[in-house]
Amino acid sequence: MARLPDRIGKYEVRGHLGSGATAIVYQAYDPVIERTLAIKVVDKGRLDPQESAAILARFKVEAKAAGRLQHPNIVAVYDSGEEGDLVYLVMECVFGRPLTAYLQGEDFSTEPEKVCEILLQVLSALSYSHSQGVIHRDIKPSNIMVSRDGVIKIADFGVARLESSTLTQTGDLIGTPSYMAPEQFAGEIADPRTDLYAVAVIFYELLTRRRPFDGPNSAVIMHRVFTETPVPPSVKNELLTPVLDPLVLKGLAKEPIDRFQSAREFEAAIREAMRHSLMKGAPAPVAASEPRIAPGMLDAVRGHTGRTLSGAGTASRNDARPGASAGTLPGVPHKAVLTPLAASSPAKPNGERASVLFVDDEMRILTALHALFRNQYRVYTADDPAQALEMVKRIPVQVVVSDQRMPGMTGVELLRQVREVSPRSVRMLLTGYSDLASIVGSINDGEVWRFINKPWDAQDLQRVVADAVEIAAGLPDVPAWRMPAEARFDESILCIDPRDQITPHALRDFGERHWVGQARNLDEALRLLQEREVAVLIADLDADPAAVKSLLHALKVAYPQIQTVVLTGAADSVLLIDLINEVQIYRFINRPLDPAQLREHVTAALNRYHTYKTSPGLLKAQKVEPEKALDSPVTKSFFQRLREFRVRLPFSH
Repeated sequence: MARLPDRIGKYEVRGHLGSGATAIVYQAYDPVIERTLAIKVVDKGRLDPQESAAILARFKVEAKAAGRLQHPNIVAVYDSGEEGDLVYLVMECVFGRPLTAYLQGEDFSTEPEKVCEILLQVLSALSYSHSQGVIHRDIKPSNIMVSRDGVIKIADFGVARLESSTLTQTGDLIGTPSYMAPEQFAGEIADPRTDLYAVAVIFYELLTRRRPFDGPNSAVIMHRVFTETPVPPSVKNELLTPVLDPLVLKGLAKEPIDRFQSAREFEAAIREAMRHSLMKGAPAPVAASEPRIAPGMLDAVRGHTGRTLSGAGTASRNDARPGASAGTLPGVPHKAVLTPLAASSPAKPNGERASVLFVDDEMRILTALHALFRNQYRVYTADDPAQALEMVKRIPVQVVVSDQRMPGMTGVELLRQVREVSPRSVRMLLTGYSDLASIVGSINDGEVWRFINKPWDAQDLQRVVADAVEIAAGLPDVPAWRMPAEARFDESILCIDPRDQITPHALRDFGERHWVGQARNLDEALRLLQEREVAVLIADLDADPAAVKSLLHALKVAYPQIQTVVLTGAADSVLLIDLINEVQIYRFINRPLDPAQLREHVTAALNRYHTYKTSPGLLKAQKVEPEKALDSPVTKSFFQRLREFRVRLPFSH
């Protein structure tokens, strides 16, 4: 093995993680932000001259594809560069093993539920990447990492197809034969259903320890893919019930039109199947419509209250009825829901206690949260995010507080779905896992109101939940506003853009319908804010992070209706958490700037602004925490100058 380089760029090389045909992966360390990373390196000097151009093109595709994706189940790419003959990608370092190692060392054929949990995480990642216009095209076990704590991470977007890319045209043969769909063998352009075919192959392989189509070479595999019908998994593995057979076979359909049409559709089918027994002789699991509490939680509750839940542990679906005891979910057994029993809790205006749902896969966490809040609110808990979502669909919940890392669904994804089914629920992420992808997702997808780190301060957490309950109680029930296609509006878009990297895109996409202004410094920004009705503020945070954040905080306090979109190249988790809690930014974009993403976020921000304009009561949800540097001269200056002209702007109060 070649000697380890001491440094690559600004990164200290600490060890060797692996090698491929063209690249070497090192473990590295960023001394500036004190983080362990992985660096994937290609040495141009060692490449075959005839293949060099294609390999480097794939490498750039990987940087561009993975760099635009920020999802907890996708290996994050933070940086890329060249140094001499070395071309490199700086990535998240996943401490774990590829799925291939588990296939060789473990037998999943007796654990179909675990197989489903793995696939749900894969599909969650693909649903996101497909929504961003990125098709992986080489989904296989060796490209699926399993971290030490069971989190799935998809890696290696080196042959990904981007919506805007012409790198791979019809006729190119891309992929790994055993996981390639028929259209890939035919050299046709891949679409999301091509990735879903590969997921179905992995599904089959995990359930049976065999691939549906295999052979000594790619020609044999291709012939079988085009001509043979795979044997159902339950025939290959006689321990399985036939429940999963139609899902796997649909995923392996020869024609894309006959497969699942989206990752989300595939995901929903798996969740539905998991409501039934997957192993012969095994009892049926609790139905997805019957949210559970964590094992042992009931005993913990009895210890706190001295009472039991009527019928707990023995009730059936027919036990649910009108007039059931407080907290019992309509149509769900008493054992499915945990609620407080103390009678001294504060009431909502209509005399009922507010409902708060805590979601965490750790029983000790749920026990502690129940004990902390049982005297104030009607507390519901769930140790499974899918079942928590069913609870939100069935009952009005004012506040949802979720952990991030949970089997089957991340907290960000759960809160995103909660936003869709119950937009008036105030959403918070309570987690000890503050990675950049989860925080970005909590802003752009979950739109969380607060991000709280574990371990929490009890008094602080009680204060934040009380604020959330108060906000939720006052939110009007109004539909989201949508801008007409042709109308022109007077509202302005202001770009704090000292480096001219944002304004050209904003002008191109919105200049015909809105006034788009550029401020090269904060003084100009304040002057333009005084002169215009600004609906959306797009801020380059890298110009002066502390000062820009202070301005955004002061602006949010004075004018909560203005929607902020922040752009930065920094990978600073602490800063992002502050932007949630102290600024309530609407959307976040990481460099390099993706114009399509900017257009999407600004359009959504304009719609949100008009929703607030037509229903000002919704602004209660824009309440922010006091800024940590509130006493700084910069912050005081911004507040003073905003007070001087606030009466000139709409929504003045």
